[in-house]
Amino acid sequence: MTTSVRKQKTAALIGRLAAAVLLTGCTESEPTASPTPSATATSSETPTGTSPPGEQTIWAGHVCSSTATLKTDVQGLVSSAAAGGDDVSARLNTQMTTIIESVATLADTIRTVPRGSEDDPEVAAVRQSSDALSTSISGLESSVASVEGATGTALVAALGSVAGDAGASLTALASTVAAIAAAAADRTSTIGQAFDAAPECTALTW
Repeated sequence: MTTSVRKQKTAALIGRLAAAVLLTGCTESEPTASPTPSATATSSETPTGTSPPGEQTIWAGHVCSSTATLKTDVQGLVSSAAAGGDDVSARLNTQMTTIIESVATLADTIRTVPRGSEDDPEVAAVRQSSDALSTSISGLESSVASVEGATGTALVAALGSVAGDAGASLTALASTVAAIAAAAADRTSTIGQAFDAAPECTALTW
């Protein structure tokens, strides 16, 4: 196989995988937050007649912004894999470092639920989705490591694995978005009201 043919096959394969991964989760649910933050809501919009506590709303906003950042980081890794090039392994490793930092930030944020809301029923589902996401990211990290030193068809296969595992990570992340959406729809939950009120959650899309 000539170098030009190999490059064409590599570009075609990774291009298809990248397109599939970037579309992953487009049909997943997203937070059903109201167009305007609950801080300006009328008393009839919440069961208690008041907005959710500020600390909970700030926490919910951090969860949503961290989720959006991680999604962007994973998509950036897919773009690096699709671009290929002699330095693809180094670029993927750099992006993977960013992803690991982002997933750690998200997990830490989810764990630090404001005092008084630790047992809120909506927290458990969001936390569970975060645990599944961490497992998926570990698989992605292994795929990125396999790219180093690979050449020819082995490199094509390794990059294909990166794209596939990135797609799995995006699917897991979509589950987190769906858990946030379900929480925001629960008007009996303080944390649910907080997700509904946080502007960062209103802007979270998939």
